[in-house]
Amino acid sequence: MSDEFGWDFSGAADAKAEIRLAVEYLLAGTTSSARGDIVREIIQIVRDVANGLPGDSTDPLDDGLPGG
Repeated sequence: MSDEFGWDFSGAADAKAEIRLAVEYLLAGTTSSARGDIVREIIQIVRDVANGLPGDSTDPLDDGLPGG
């Protein structure tokens, strides 16, 4: 799978650490209600991946701000 996406994970623990960092990045500085929305969207992304569904062409977590 790493070849398909060009990622260079050394194993499952490395991949999980990257996911954790990404989630922390997405939740940084958010309010509790926004955090709930973001967590629900993350869970939906994980469900889609687990079910083999193609990625959405739009990013539900994109707030439209530069770098986000």
